[in-house]
Amino acid sequence: MVLLFKEELMANLALSVVATVGLVWVGQFPGWTFKSLFGCVFAVNFGVQLFWDVLIYPYFVSPLRNLPRVPGMVSQLTILMDTPRGRLPLQWMRDIPNDGLIHFRGAFNASYLIATNHQALLDIMSTNTYDFEKPWKAREFLARIIGFGLILSEGNAHRVQRKALTPAFNIKNIRALYGLMWDKTNVLLGELEKEARANPMEGMSSGNSGKVEMTVWASRLTLDVIGPVAMGRDFQSITHKENKVADSFLAILEPSREKLVFLGVNFVFPQWFARLIPGMGRLHKVIDDETGYLRRVCHEIVREKRIALKTQKVDTQELEADILGTIMLRGEFSDDELVDQMLTFLAAGHETTASALTWACYLLCLYPDVQERLRQEIHATIPSSTSQVTWNQLESMPLLNGVCQEVLRLYPTVPATVREAIRDTIVAGTSVPRGTRITLCPYATNRSPHFWGATGEEFIPERWIDTDEKGNKTVNHHGGAPTNFAQITFLHGQRSCIGKDFARAELRCAVAGVVGRFAMEMQDPNQEIHIAGAVTTKPREGMHLKMTTMEGW
Repeated sequence: MVLLFKEELMANLALSVVATVGLVWVGQFPGWTFKSLFGCVFAVNFGVQLFWDVLIYPYFVSPLRNLPRVPGMVSQLTILMDTPRGRLPLQWMRDIPNDGLIHFRGAFNASYLIATNHQALLDIMSTNTYDFEKPWKAREFLARIIGFGLILSEGNAHRVQRKALTPAFNIKNIRALYGLMWDKTNVLLGELEKEARANPMEGMSSGNSGKVEMTVWASRLTLDVIGPVAMGRDFQSITHKENKVADSFLAILEPSREKLVFLGVNFVFPQWFARLIPGMGRLHKVIDDETGYLRRVCHEIVREKRIALKTQKVDTQELEADILGTIMLRGEFSDDELVDQMLTFLAAGHETTASALTWACYLLCLYPDVQERLRQEIHATIPSSTSQVTWNQLESMPLLNGVCQEVLRLYPTVPATVREAIRDTIVAGTSVPRGTRITLCPYATNRSPHFWGATGEEFIPERWIDTDEKGNKTVNHHGGAPTNFAQITFLHGQRSCIGKDFARAELRCAVAGVVGRFAMEMQDPNQEIHIAGAVTTKPREGMHLKMTTMEGW
């Protein structure tokens, strides 16, 4: 709502002061004190502004008034608290005819938009990217967890940071990491076998089958990959169950309903006010304690690298072995800024793939025929888990690529995000006033019938597979969609995820290793899995699998 913006209130205050001084100057209202006269004038100004913002502007003046609209009032909190997050926008995309924008009204008739087609998504994420920013309340809260790194920076600060960090994520560097990713995947396979043997299914003796909860293992694997890549630190969380770094991320990102409510409160209210709300104190303490610990770890690693650099204990090539060393050599960031970047890479760099690996296991349990065909493809390409793999092997397997792409499409790690116009701009041919908030919803866009037809919500890895003139199966990267904006799991343009190729490579390794070594089933085939999570997407119930070791691989 326009009058809720600080500048609008300040304008009202200034106008009231001027009006009151003028009335006193000309001698009107004798006997009134300045205070009472000011209060009266301010109330009138405020009331007029309220009348304009709520009853006149939205219906008769706003350039958004004629857009296709969702009936009734829908708050952003409703979308945030929806399960799964993105269900309502997908329903609107399916049911409301539109030309790229759907309009809905929140409290006090404030206008909100949802982008639905190629042109709208192109304008927001590419053409007019820097006309939009993440709302300050959301940024302020998320910065407590991941710092003001690349994800939360805006404007020129973002341009500078992205330019400095992009070289570390070129495709040549990513492909050089496949060896590390495969080695860590093999460590995971060994631990999964141990857990399965130690937890046989009821009525079965200990053997090559057993129970495994996959979400925690997926998170530990990806943490042990991003640690060496981002900062040269192997956390060894796969082999050390008592691992404070892994436990801290688990405590922060636990997919509970309570955490989702907590997120909503902190996105809607200023931090100082959110801390005063009864019942939220425990979660604020969890965030403060765990992020405080993670920040101290990152500061320690930065300090160690600074000392090594000053004393010339490491050469340039050794320092450039990880992202932190690479950007330290450029000399463009202070230590606090480096810590913010490390927190961002640690959180985003391992949570994206951990979530995707968990959902990949789930989908392959639901589609055992796909799981079996994928295993055959993996065994035909990679002789054993201990064989060295090449990037070409992993990137050229059609079904592996198709499964990973479908997982990322159907279960985006961040199912919805919000942008706010910081100036008047144009989206899909419509004038969008400054202050308007637009929802980008990967969960809905990635399943939208506008892009994917009637099968948009179905798991069909084959949509990512072509057949060449010789009848050979080959990888495609579009899934049959008419535009690359049909899948926005990693967004696009200047604000796209800088680590998207890293995440895809890591997911290929992890899925190839797990499916190659194990046959998977749900422990309870009748269990209903709910898409939950506060910041990221996780199964509320966890992912409880029966895993059977495939001998000889």
